[in-house]
Amino acid sequence: MDPPQVPQSPQQSTLGEGSTVPPFPSVPGFKTELGISIEQLQAVTINREKLSDWHHKIRSRLFPLVSGFYVRCRVEDSSDGKALYKIGRIKTLKPDWSVELDLLTVDEIRVGRNNTNYDCISNAKFTQQEYVSWCQKLSPDMLSNVVNTVARMEERLTMLETIVLVELKEERKQDTAATAASNLPEKYTFSQNVLLCGDEERLMPTTVTIVDLLQNAIGQKGVAEPDTPRAAQAAATGTRPRSFDEAVASNSTMLQLQDMQNYLNSPVAPPVDPSRLIEMIRRAANPTFTGFSYDNLPDFCKLVLAVCNMCREQVSREPLFVRVQSPCVVFGDIHGNFADMAYFLEKVVAFDDIMLKYTTTHLLFLGDYVDRGTFSLECVMYLMALKCIAPGKVTLLRGNHESPEVNGDMDVYGYSSFKYQCLDKFGREKGLEVWVAVNEVFQFLPVIADIDKKIFAVHGGLPQYMGGDDKRLETLSDPNFPRVPVVQCNDPSNVTQRMMINDLLWSDPAGPGHPVDKYGFGPNPRGPDIKTFGSRAVDMFCERYGYQYIFRAHQEKADG
Repeated sequence: MDPPQVPQSPQQSTLGEGSTVPPFPSVPGFKTELGISIEQLQAVTINREKLSDWHHKIRSRLFPLVSGFYVRCRVEDSSDGKALYKIGRIKTLKPDWSVELDLLTVDEIRVGRNNTNYDCISNAKFTQQEYVSWCQKLSPDMLSNVVNTVARMEERLTMLETIVLVELKEERKQDTAATAASNLPEKYTFSQNVLLCGDEERLMPTTVTIVDLLQNAIGQKGVAEPDTPRAAQAAATGTRPRSFDEAVASNSTMLQLQDMQNYLNSPVAPPVDPSRLIEMIRRAANPTFTGFSYDNLPDFCKLVLAVCNMCREQVSREPLFVRVQSPCVVFGDIHGNFADMAYFLEKVVAFDDIMLKYTTTHLLFLGDYVDRGTFSLECVMYLMALKCIAPGKVTLLRGNHESPEVNGDMDVYGYSSFKYQCLDKFGREKGLEVWVAVNEVFQFLPVIADIDKKIFAVHGGLPQYMGGDDKRLETLSDPNFPRVPVVQCNDPSNVTQRMMINDLLWSDPAGPGHPVDKYGFGPNPRGPDIKTFGSRAVDMFCERYGYQYIFRAHQEKADG
């Protein structure tokens, strides 16, 4: 089946208790006492696709230009699991794609904050019901500000789409053309590659590696002698000095050059060193962890692939049901938020990659490392590197986003999709290679954990029970239980096992009044193959296996 889609409209009114919704007129141009029609407000409301499209065209110049536009954003799930939305006005769009909204309604002013994220912004237009509710909740002090802003943003929208975007696009074309037309660079570039500028170098490619350059300097003679003071010997014998193209290198020099060449050409180079990957990520990060700039992206890509291979070998030997002991720190969804992850790892847990192997604290992560946030790759690779450094101290559970049909859905998640971020960073060929390599690790990750035989830890929820002898955890503990690369699909093989994994990664608690069967399981608005579990399901599970608590992630509430 297809992954869950972004809800198109809310299913439940967000009006406060005792409020009533006036009848909706069927004629266009509906207005409230605010004096702004729903069409006028929708005209200055931008969706997630529009933001992504603008960012593709003008990149970081986008962020200061979108302040003042309105958005329809998801606030939380209702008690019955249905999506709730509201209207907000962008105050600040930050480079990490978090969004601060203006305080316009009475509720927002009372709370004192109003934040959302890029992935919570809807692609659908707000409904008339949402519009009426928003108008009724507007603070009287903000009415004139809202009216004036709508008119101003109509002008800005016209300016953006007819002037700024066009001019910046043309400016980029001119810059590209000017760069291509220039025969000489401003300076030599010495990294792995050297840009040759002289006309006399016609026999060599325009861009060569340093190794190629040195080997060319050595000439066709290659290795002729061991390391000896040949200059003094030549002066004594009267032999003529060799010209540039006849230069001869020592045996050790040629061996070192060959090692360097093999290193650069190796598909898994550099050698597997998870500590080096962590250091590379740290050096690339700015002080606030809201941006990464790598000096050598190809080297970073090779190291990412190497650590993926190392981590896959490690987790493939581990069971799907792991048991850990306290002290243990449990982390919920990461979702590409490197700043928060770094804070907890460096401030709360207080360790680095070297000291981790000596600490007594176990780190348990409950999944969802990628998508939504801007730095999914950095987050998941940092954690995989920690897993490789101290496999007995770090446990990475699988979440519902650790599956390719979810983290590869660029239509739903757009710029915040893990696959999009891999392609954007490394290009299509290498980006796909990295995305596939990471997902190959995901299929081997454990799905549940036991802490001190008292706490059951999982990303989503409980596996469904349908009566009879309860052997759910025993089934998952079976070493022959298959690994599931794609959780939600139409594959006819291993359906029973795949649906059990699906329950563990996707299910949610049932709200009050939600229909459940006699075992405490019911339908879920997320999709036909996804379940909810009620209090009876929890009581039966904990009694059967002796658990006192259940730790789960998977859901976020706006205020807690």
